[in-house]
Amino acid sequence: MPSSFEKDIINIINSSLKGTSPRLSENFNFELAYKLGVNHQIVPLIYYGISDCQGLGGSLGAKFMMTSASLAQYSELQLSEAERFFCELEMAKIPYLKMKGTILKKLYRYSEMRMMSDIDVYTHPEKYDQVKKILENLGFVFKTESNHEIIWEKGKVVIEIHKRLIPSYTKDLYEYYGDSPWDRLLLVDENRTEYEMNVNDTFIYLFMHFSKHYRDGGIGIKFLTDFYVFMEKNALDYSYIEGELEKMGLLDFYKNVKKVLDVWFFDAEGDEITDFITDKIFASSTYGEKKAKLEAEALRLSLQEKDAKKGKRKRKLQMIFPSYSQMCLKYPFLKGWAILLPLMWAVRIISALFTKRKNAVEAMNKLDSVSDEQIKKYDAELHFVGFPYNF
Repeated sequence: MPSSFEKDIINIINSSLKGTSPRLSENFNFELAYKLGVNHQIVPLIYYGISDCQGLGGSLGAKFMMTSASLAQYSELQLSEAERFFCELEMAKIPYLKMKGTILKKLYRYSEMRMMSDIDVYTHPEKYDQVKKILENLGFVFKTESNHEIIWEKGKVVIEIHKRLIPSYTKDLYEYYGDSPWDRLLLVDENRTEYEMNVNDTFIYLFMHFSKHYRDGGIGIKFLTDFYVFMEKNALDYSYIEGELEKMGLLDFYKNVKKVLDVWFFDAEGDEITDFITDKIFASSTYGEKKAKLEAEALRLSLQEKDAKKGKRKRKLQMIFPSYSQMCLKYPFLKGWAILLPLMWAVRIISALFTKRKNAVEAMNKLDSVSDEQIKKYDAELHFVGFPYNF
């Protein structure tokens, strides 16, 4: 059963989203609520729910107010930079898809109630050279590239250019979109280059994204509020949605998360599964917690290799000798020069001895610290909620 504090936070979120007054326990811990809000990126969402509550005053009340005001300002800065970028894409006639927070913010009563870490955009990979020039002209600086995204920064504002909608290493979910989702996209207007998914496919993508993070170590409260707001604002075809989620092996997990939404927002009775998912979400931060991420990685390796120790050994080798594609992300000049891969492995190892050896050793030791019992327990928990790794 959810704790008294968890119930109070859920009541506050309801009040904030619906514009009502919350029902709080007599000894509600406002300080703990602030810390939770920071960890889950929902300080304004909590503040708007408790701003007129007795007990919120003094320095803590001021901290809630000032943090919310600062985040509101940052939210406006993000939206302004996003619109400048989208306008440049339109003028260059580059097709693009807004993703996640950039489309969800407008569904909330106030945009800062839905904070986002970055601006997510998908576009044609072959247009990236043009996109790169646009970002440079707007003052953004290249940060890093991963399996599925290219990250650019301008001060605190981050733009992530997605190469694919889901990482290819998340094999059971990746197959749904593959490297090209364009057959599921619709042109917003014939005179523009912005594309969108219909509301049903948007919900499916949001749930897929949520599921990936939940399974890989946890995910925060704001993603549950996203589902509630999106479902309230749109008339969805749940028969279609469930059919598509079943193709990905997500139907059972979806039904359990839907029960959690009913408990949080519609006063339904909970059960062991809804209590478990609620506790996991509250114990997480925005994108999961470190212990669960380690357990998830150890479990993935043990399933892929059919043996936990063998999986960990393989992971260590991958950390020392990354694949050609991974090395190309770090050293772009390697593209087309695979013959230089052994040389760059040597360069990387020598560099690590002087710069990142401690971090690399710590990462390996942390993975080794995950016991077989922890791996089995994490696997059982995923089966319990209906979404085990499907390798």
